[in-house]
Amino acid sequence: MYRRKPFKGFRLFLSIPSLMSFFRYTLLLAVLSGLPAIAAEMPPALVGAWKYDPARSTELSPWKSYDLTIQLEGNTLTLKRRLGWARRDYADAISLDLSKSENVVPMPFWPDNRHIGAYSTEGRTARVVAQWLDDRRILRLSTDLILDAQQGPRAVNILSDYKLSANGRQLTLTELRSTRNRPVVYVFTRDAAKP
Repeated sequence: MYRRKPFKGFRLFLSIPSLMSFFRYTLLLAVLSGLPAIAAEMPPALVGAWKYDPARSTELSPWKSYDLTIQLEGNTLTLKRRLGWARRDYADAISLDLSKSENVVPMPFWPDNRHIGAYSTEGRTARVVAQWLDDRRILRLSTDLILDAQQGPRAVNILSDYKLSANGRQLTLTELRSTRNRPVVYVFTRDAAKP
């Protein structure tokens, strides 16, 4: 009598070690395919409160202090600044919808005036394009605005890179302004008093 031998490949597939390997690889593939979605939902490490470090920065004139807070809730990014000098204090905040290709924000005052005689007036706006770079370690803003100068209105572009250090303790804001030949560099350290 002829006995049929079972197919060895099928028996090998059903053996415990190969079945475990199959499930292990399937699980690994499922986890790895879900990582980009998980990473996209995690807030970037540059979110938080930051203090200006004058020793490592471009002079802040006409201000002496600069506190920066970066918040992210869903697609809404908010940048809050508090600038101060003696008894003068100025605070502003801009909120950007990151799902939009461009945001238009009010710009009633331009506190970055470095004694150049350029001002923003009530009713003015700025167009801001925001994008994440380097796995959300760098936030780049391209801002277009109109400033009033002695010679009349002037279009200005400011390219701002908010870059987090590798250890996550330092934030460097580099601004390239169309009105300046040299970049403005502000260095911040994490504000330990504000988690």
